[in-house]
Amino acid sequence: MKLGARVIKTGIAVSITMYVCKVLRIEPAFFGAVSAVMNMQPSIFLTMKTARDQVLAHFLGVAVALIFGYLIGGNAISMGLITILIIYLYRKFNLQNGISMGVVAAMFILSSSSEEFLPHAMTRTAVIFTGLITAIIINIFLWPPSYKRQFTEKLHECNQEAVKYFCQALQEFIQLEDEEPDLNYEQKELVHKLNRELRILLDYLRRESGFFRPASGKESKWLVIAEKLIDYNEALTEKADRVYDLLPVRFERRRQSGSPPISPEFKAILQLLKNGCITVDRVNYKIRSAIIAGKVVEPEEISEDYWERLTKAIEQWQPKLISSYYLHALTEVAVMAYEIKLATRQAKKLLSESYANNNTF
Repeated sequence: MKLGARVIKTGIAVSITMYVCKVLRIEPAFFGAVSAVMNMQPSIFLTMKTARDQVLAHFLGVAVALIFGYLIGGNAISMGLITILIIYLYRKFNLQNGISMGVVAAMFILSSSSEEFLPHAMTRTAVIFTGLITAIIINIFLWPPSYKRQFTEKLHECNQEAVKYFCQALQEFIQLEDEEPDLNYEQKELVHKLNRELRILLDYLRRESGFFRPASGKESKWLVIAEKLIDYNEALTEKADRVYDLLPVRFERRRQSGSPPISPEFKAILQLLKNGCITVDRVNYKIRSAIIAGKVVEPEEISEDYWERLTKAIEQWQPKLISSYYLHALTEVAVMAYEIKLATRQAKKLLSESYANNNTF
């Protein structure tokens, strides 16, 4: 198992918190360690947000415990009532993550004598703040998260895998004859996983870029283009999913029809579909160079030449359309061609936007 920076930083934060609590003689240090773990978030923004929520939750729990403790004392009934009230208040103020710590804090205070309520509350607060401050300092100054690098690497990988997944789907359709198609479930899971991770990283990157200083105009424009590439990757993934949904249906129809041989005219159409995928791959290579590598890449015009050649190939095949079997094949070819057309047009538009933005930087 690989130990990341966050895991190591969490261990360091716990050790420092326990040591500081021992030096300052504030107990129980265990609560400080828990606070440090909770506040060691994957981004500085989330660390600060978690710290804010924890402070609010802590003071709310302590206040409720002190009020009830001095009014009705620390007994079994008051502890039960306070638990119910704290859970209600935390849910009302959207502080669900602090419910456990809030209840524990209240029980810790009420478990002492009435004379010790306030000293215990202050001690508990000091311990929590020790862990909280330690986690914030370590997360900011010790190996701070670098989401720009992670994001660009993941964006490059995701686009490559999405294009690969799309072209694999088309290739399975093109070569489908007598053998069951490979639905590439592993590639599907990988691409969908990468798309989800990219969205999370984009959110982290946006928050981090504006946390210490406002994002520059160049950074803002780049993030807009990068998000459009994520949208494109997701659209390409959905197109591939639709192609794979068609494959079992086409295979079963061919099997029931006796797996007739592919005519030369239809093979010509399939070859044009394959060429379309090559175009998608080529344009996406340029997109990665422009958006991720920052190179100035010449855009490509949206041309109708490919679709004219495809139309002619279909016209030459039309005399074969003598039954519903061939009509189904025509419908499927139209779906494949439409998916390629959209993928190519979207890619070329994105490439043009990238070119325009790179020229203005």
